[in-house]
Amino acid sequence: TMKYVAAYALLALSGKSEISAADVTTFLKDLGQEPDAKTVELVISGLKGKPFHEAVNEGLKQVSKLSVGGGGGSGGAAAKDDAPAEVEAEEEEVEEDVSMGGLFSGSD
Repeated sequence: TMKYVAAYALLALSGKSEISAADVTTFLKDLGQEPDAKTVELVISGLKGKPFHEAVNEGLKQVSKLSVGGGGGSGGAAAKDDAPAEVEAEEEEVEEDVSMGGLFSGSD
């Protein structure tokens, strides 16, 4: 149904104020899609009489109320970020341990 809402949104954003099922159907057919009349009617009836920006704002309010979990998944990402730093630290240690062959020993 997202393509139907997207078609409606694009028509609304183009400046069309009274969007009909025929408008959405034609728009989708012009893009090579074969729209389902029942879904087109569902989208049109759900958005009819509402300015598009108000419908979007209502949707955003509903999405913000959703609990999608979280918190537990970021631990792995932090560990991955720390790993390159450890590798770099090991490389620096190797560079510090390199013998200079008596170059600075002062025994000329």
